[in-house]
Amino acid sequence: MNIMNNYKIAIIGGGPSGMMAAIKAAQDLGSGEEIVLIEKNDTLGKKLLLTGGGRCNIVNNTPINEQLKYYNKNKNFTKHALHTLPPKKILAIFEDAGISFHEEDQKRVFPDDEDSEVILDILEEYLDELKVEILLETEVDAESIEHELNDEMKPIFRFNINNEIDANEAIIAEKIIVATGGISYQTTGSTGDGYKLAKHMNHTITQIKPGLVSFEVEDFLLTTLSGMVLENVEVSFKDKKKKIKEKGNVLISHNGLTGPAIINISNKLLEKSNYDLLRENDSENELFKEIITIDLCPDLTEEEIKNRITKETPINGTTKIKNYLKVFLPSNFIDYFLMTIGVSSNKTMASITKKDKNKIAQTLKAMHYKIENLLIDTSKITIGGINSKEINSKTLESKFVEGLYFVGEVLEMAGPTGGYNLEIAFSTGYLAGQEAAKSL
Repeated sequence: MNIMNNYKIAIIGGGPSGMMAAIKAAQDLGSGEEIVLIEKNDTLGKKLLLTGGGRCNIVNNTPINEQLKYYNKNKNFTKHALHTLPPKKILAIFEDAGISFHEEDQKRVFPDDEDSEVILDILEEYLDELKVEILLETEVDAESIEHELNDEMKPIFRFNINNEIDANEAIIAEKIIVATGGISYQTTGSTGDGYKLAKHMNHTITQIKPGLVSFEVEDFLLTTLSGMVLENVEVSFKDKKKKIKEKGNVLISHNGLTGPAIINISNKLLEKSNYDLLRENDSENELFKEIITIDLCPDLTEEEIKNRITKETPINGTTKIKNYLKVFLPSNFIDYFLMTIGVSSNKTMASITKKDKNKIAQTLKAMHYKIENLLIDTSKITIGGINSKEINSKTLESKFVEGLYFVGEVLEMAGPTGGYNLEIAFSTGYLAGQEAAKSL
């Protein structure tokens, strides 16, 4: 015989969005004793600990109206959650508990301790103080979820959970908040459980794609430069006549290319690609474009580069071209660059031809790389999820099933690197927790 446990709200998933939903709902209800937070790992916040390289890039201080531009078709859907709990309010939740923060380049915000553990500790302290019940190492059987009326003709959810203590224990809840994450960093438990649950409740799932990924490039000479950073370059690909671009640093890896500019352009590339991680036949996946271009001197035009070389040649006549190019490129990159375009690194400035000069200027503005593969294991977020049209953006409640809410990475929108995705997790969790509590 199953043991019945009754709750006002059941939250499935103990990541940042799930924890924030539990905290807000418990605060608004005045107690967390009627809230259960269910997590299949043996600890909460496993993926949270990895954010910002373990330093926890908690939010981005870019104005919200600017942030919304990153979400394209989902910007109107995302707007209400971000305005309900904007970056300043997220930080205030932790500042009230004694944590201080600082801002780094590109408006990325980190705790002064530079340790994700301090953020997780505060969330767990809130949950403990509010007496939220936490079930660890517990899985929800998505197929068992039933939405029905109880004896008082009140809509409730009934579902089974499995853990070491009770196999197939039944839970009853008036509301469910799904915070199961996407399908990236699968070792942290993000294995697409929320999609199964949503499908079981008649929701549709948009294409599930890896987000913020690195590119594998078959260029042996390039990969010998592993660890080198190309600073403030522009990475782009063509969409008809339009150039889709991203500016920032590129890191050369032992596989090919990574770094902020690469992983951010990967989102834009994949959004346009016919690609789905849930497909059984991987060979059906196609990238929108296989060639990306790196502009090594985005602040100069090709003509300006040529004019500068022409103007400076007379006063640098005996200087070797490899030494002169330090004005445009990192020293360690120059030999590779010249080999790529077939210009001898020992030529002096006085001996370079017009053809050499044109090649140098053209390639500084456009180095082309063929993407041989996406390094799926490097994916930091999931692009795609439960169809936004099927969810009320003001409450994050399902339009199909009363009392069912979706938060965090299981939703469709995906932001760039720099704190945006953790910010969305907190904001959507907060909004759903608030609205679920209000509806009770």
